[in-house]
Amino acid sequence: MYALIDCNNFFASCERVFRPDLAKKPVAVLSNNDGCIVARSQEVRELGIPMGVPLFQVRDIVRANRVNLFSANFELYGDMSQRIVSILREITPLIEVYSIDESFIDLSQLPIDDYDEWAGSLRKRVMKEVGVPVSIGVAGTKTLAKVASTYAKSHGGTYVIVDETHRRQLLEDLPIEDIWGIGRRIAPKLRDKGISRAIQLTEASDAWLQVQFNITGLRMVDELRGEPRLQFGDKKDQRQTIMRSRSFGHKIRAYHQLESAIATFTASAAARLRSQGSVCRGIVPFLSGGKGEDDTRVWGSQLVTLDEATADTGRLITAALQGLEVIYDVEGAYKKAGITLVGIQSVEAWQFSLLQGHADRDAKAELMSAVDRLNKRYGSGTVWHASESRARAAWQSKREHRSPRFTTNWAELPVLHR
Repeated sequence: MYALIDCNNFFASCERVFRPDLAKKPVAVLSNNDGCIVARSQEVRELGIPMGVPLFQVRDIVRANRVNLFSANFELYGDMSQRIVSILREITPLIEVYSIDESFIDLSQLPIDDYDEWAGSLRKRVMKEVGVPVSIGVAGTKTLAKVASTYAKSHGGTYVIVDETHRRQLLEDLPIEDIWGIGRRIAPKLRDKGISRAIQLTEASDAWLQVQFNITGLRMVDELRGEPRLQFGDKKDQRQTIMRSRSFGHKIRAYHQLESAIATFTASAAARLRSQGSVCRGIVPFLSGGKGEDDTRVWGSQLVTLDEATADTGRLITAALQGLEVIYDVEGAYKKAGITLVGIQSVEAWQFSLLQGHADRDAKAELMSAVDRLNKRYGSGTVWHASESRARAAWQSKREHRSPRFTTNWAELPVLHR
């Protein structure tokens, strides 16, 4: 059996943890540069405001209904997510962190007599210790657990599929658009073929299904039938590429601002690289924007290959800035920048350079480990590379409505008043 723990309206719920006055009031979270709505409380959904809509298109609705707007506070959301995951890891090490607000648990090693009672107890614990409401679905496959958790959002917070009756009842009411892995693009094609409910998909012949789906789709159908087909494991393991990028709140022309941005993105990607126990052989900085009076499209990227694979922030920033020098055009006005780490491999396959010995490499690895520990303990950005030039980082996204980083920044801790 598997359980999916899904945080309800996660970003909005995180904002409410430290603002109890916002309970049952409309809350929306904005994207980078405060451009689009990327998270909505249930009250905002009921106003008919769609996900991803540009803020200017719904400004009148937002004002008329006094919607509380927040800029994305990823430092807060990430920390709250880790707190929930730590609770789950206390229960079992068999956990797959699927996204910032969803995690699977393999229940096969747990002595559970009553799954309904277990799910309800876990839901109450997360709410008590973290303050974020979650929905929990339990089933014999990951896909069915996902379906059950979605159903649970509007039916008491938990739902358990323990027999064929429960499975059929759920799938008979489930539109194909809401199936994990189907989405809005494939659903119309299935509807044209007379498939409108999940149960119809599971009852279709294997020969017909093989014509309609690839191997991933066939596994999904088997999972809906109650046959486990998806591998269980932590999705954080060994990403083959790592990218960090940002659209700017305004056009950037100054080289030192782009240098700061590229260095900051590289430092973030390097920390992610180390967290998964990897090193990389190359980095690709890139820029996009316009040039001249007609705002001609400008795009530039440059692969910089390293002599030896590394996860050292300093070496990666040096390489990234070498690439930036190549692609930077003094006449350009840039709207976006970023970097991609490539040639990623496990540290277990890390080969030595003839020009660098064990001691030097180990010393740098220990230094990076110390930096990561400090930033994890005292908050992101506690220790940073000088080339990031944080004091002059005018390229940072516009976040006019950001709430305090209550849990990761000493200067922004909540204050109690008597």
